[in-house]
Amino acid sequence: MHKHLCTQNGPRQPAACSVDFFNLIIPAGISIESVQYVTAGYFLENGNLGYPSMATGLPSLCAVIVKNETANYRFGMFLPDAWNSKLLVIGSYSFLGGINWLDMGPGPKYGMASLSTDTGHNSGRADLTWPLTDQLRVNWAYQALEGSIISGKALIQTYYDNQLINYSYFSGCSTGGRQGLKQIQRTPEIFDGALIGAPAWDTRNLMPWISQLAVWNMPENASQTVYSAELFLRLQTEVLKQCDSLDGIKDNIVSSPEACREHFDISQIHCDVTKNKTACWTKSQTDTALKMYNDYVTGDGTFVYKGLDYSSEADWATYLFPADPDSPTNVRRDFDAQYERTFMDYGPEWQISSYNDTVVHDSRVRDKISVQASADQYDLGTFREKGKIIMYGGLADGVVPVQHTTLYYQRTVEAMGNVDDFFRYFQIPGMGHCWGSVDNVKAPWMIGGAGQAAQRPPYNSGYSVPLGYNDTQHDALLALMDWVENGNAVSEIIASEFDYTDETRQEIVLYRQRPICMFPMEARWDQKGPENNASSWYCA
Repeated sequence: MHKHLCTQNGPRQPAACSVDFFNLIIPAGISIESVQYVTAGYFLENGNLGYPSMATGLPSLCAVIVKNETANYRFGMFLPDAWNSKLLVIGSYSFLGGINWLDMGPGPKYGMASLSTDTGHNSGRADLTWPLTDQLRVNWAYQALEGSIISGKALIQTYYDNQLINYSYFSGCSTGGRQGLKQIQRTPEIFDGALIGAPAWDTRNLMPWISQLAVWNMPENASQTVYSAELFLRLQTEVLKQCDSLDGIKDNIVSSPEACREHFDISQIHCDVTKNKTACWTKSQTDTALKMYNDYVTGDGTFVYKGLDYSSEADWATYLFPADPDSPTNVRRDFDAQYERTFMDYGPEWQISSYNDTVVHDSRVRDKISVQASADQYDLGTFREKGKIIMYGGLADGVVPVQHTTLYYQRTVEAMGNVDDFFRYFQIPGMGHCWGSVDNVKAPWMIGGAGQAAQRPPYNSGYSVPLGYNDTQHDALLALMDWVENGNAVSEIIASEFDYTDETRQEIVLYRQRPICMFPMEARWDQKGPENNASSWYCA
């Protein structure tokens, strides 16, 4: 192996951590953009629009950027000096373009090499102007990730003096969750285990659903339109008030959205809007909210997408605000219509006001015959023979409705029978999209999922679960590795939430923990112990 020696001044750069070395081993059509030996604990790629945050707290490692000149995508690798023969592949978010260095950062702290692709473009938040060619679209859909993994594995093994990668893992949420499922469906042998969060797996139906949300809230000054994001918070507060205790305990968490769906009386937020525009809803506005809660079904009865769940209202602004009709940042007229303009070739002049149910059929056909972004294969075939999946979703997710995550799991069970031997699904009450819980809920949510460590101190330096909870009980990635490598199946994961102890939000203490149970089981309080302690709960 190429020696990773230490000197009095710190680690000595491995001979293999150089452009010259990688240029000797890359195949035709591949180029090396940069190689940097990192000893200062942080890495930053300037000009990265999608992922501008740097990874910090890094051990000594080699940071490499590789470009596929033929298909025009890039990928990055962190290759730690102290390597445990494992690879962690990291997913992307939304339609962002760039290498996800921040989420790669935890990999070397687990002793793993880590890898992420830019998906073939460089773009920031809510930018869907870039997918103007089939090559760009297919790179985002799957090709950039697949090619990056194949090339990356070969380069990593050569870098470590032909030492084999013993285990390959994936971690991604949202688009990253879709990427992981799509890759398993395309190449079942590529991962040994995958941690899949809130997967946006059903692209061909998700994107028309987002457009339909906008149409239900158009024009912006219409009587049925929700014109203030504060109204969503008022609705969320009312849902919490009426539905918190339906699971048998009042704990500021809606743990049974299905019971809430049957119980909730939305008329309780009706009042005189002329007296209070930030808290009062009209009947026509609550009718719009009910459409958002319900499944999207076309006029001819065709099911398109599952509805938003009760308790997810704090996330509803994502696709609906800002909404100034005269502003180019109006998300209802901009992002909510961009998929049709670019991915579907409707052109830049197409307006959201032209949306109708025929877009659904068109989206399905175009995705199937060209881009194939949707990860909608339910029989996972030979992956079952050696691979494991832990999939999770937040019950308060208002970006990718958790009911649609559940739908993927249920369809997989329909296709394959009982899948407990290799695929387990966990719902996290009170968690929004991928991470977090609003301040009036503060549900336990942190389980070491993609992007979660960076949401709490030490932020960009974090990995796993803070305050020493980096073990198989509290960290879903470690639990996945234990399942794959030691055969210890995962039936529950203890989720954590924390309180800040200072105004600068640099220090935290544990607030509460609770087991997250393998679906369809739910956590139940034992009626005796402190409700904020995980030991007071059991799965049933």
